[in-house]
Amino acid sequence: MNVLITGASRGIGRACAERFARAGHDVTAVARTTSALRQLAAEFPERITAVTADLTTYPDPGGPYDLIVLNAGYYAPGSLLDPARDVFAESWTLNVMANHHLARILLPPLIERGHGHLIVIGSTATDDTSPHMTAYAATKKALRGLFEGWEQELSGTGVAATLIAPGSTLTSSWDGETPPPRILAASDVADLVYRAVTEGLSGRITIKA
Repeated sequence: MNVLITGASRGIGRACAERFARAGHDVTAVARTTSALRQLAAEFPERITAVTADLTTYPDPGGPYDLIVLNAGYYAPGSLLDPARDVFAESWTLNVMANHHLARILLPPLIERGHGHLIVIGSTATDDTSPHMTAYAATKKALRGLFEGWEQELSGTGVAATLIAPGSTLTSSWDGETPPPRILAASDVADLVYRAVTEGLSGRITIKA
């Protein structure tokens, strides 16, 4: 199976790349950080191809792919009304528009072939928004709305669609902050992604520590 994973240099994306590579799948790992991608590819030279790209510039991700994991995202704490920093605007281009662009490029070939799987990494912040992350949650709610639209348009095409919505997950996004006492490991989310693909799970699936 040919797998595309965005935001693959760290956190959930990296854990997904490792999980699928270990299972014998060919992975195209996309991220902005060249050094981290090279390190990842060096661990799985037979399976992982590293592609350095800034998804906010709307690059062509190549293909075709059997599985698309839209994981790339931006998180920074902050409120919608913070006068010092517009975190919502910072997040919008990657969390929403980049994923919208990728879906428009990558999903039509899957529909034409009549099979494949779309995985979108969302967040439980769309259900229970903390005061310090209203800007982040707003973009993830927009992404959830996109997923619901993709899910409807993929219905009956043979292409499955799954939204994985993890709770707080220990990644480098927490650098400089104190994580909660109960927090997911990135590998926990990757295992759920793998199970969703291998077991054909669709719809929205949440996971919390």
